[in-house]
Amino acid sequence: MKTLKSMMALTVLMTLLVAMNPSAHAQQMGQQQQKMMQQHANQMQDMVQRMNGIMDRAHKLSQNMNQQMQGKQGQMMEQHRHMQRLGESVGTMAEQMKKTMEGCDQMRQDRTFLHDREMRQDMDRIREHMGSMTDNMEETLQIMERMTKRLGQHQAGK
Repeated sequence: MKTLKSMMALTVLMTLLVAMNPSAHAQQMGQQQQKMMQQHANQMQDMVQRMNGIMDRAHKLSQNMNQQMQGKQGQMMEQHRHMQRLGESVGTMAEQMKKTMEGCDQMRQDRTFLHDREMRQDMDRIREHMGSMTDNMEETLQIMERMTKRLGQHQAGK
């Protein structure tokens, strides 16, 4: 009888341990997932801020080209006009990308996506691609700013 009680107590204890362990594991996984989601949200917010900066810089570049175009003639005026239009286009692309990022961020917060592993993975891929596109937009704008500077130097040299 004593052995039977001991066996029953051991069985109950083992059952409790098994039942509690997955719960603790699930809680830990939930905390890790929540931490990762917060990191992703921070990354999206950072990309949106970077897009705001790109839009501002592209607008300034376009305004600068428009001012420099005043009083120009011929080929020099055309070069400035092309750079001005390019600046406007980059600004428009940045604005559209920002809207896309904000839409992705809204989708990411939807509970439907949180419970679907494949959907979360796809959203992560989109976030990574948006990060690459943001890097490319910044690099494109840096190149354009160098070209604008050179156009100003050519103008001063003539």
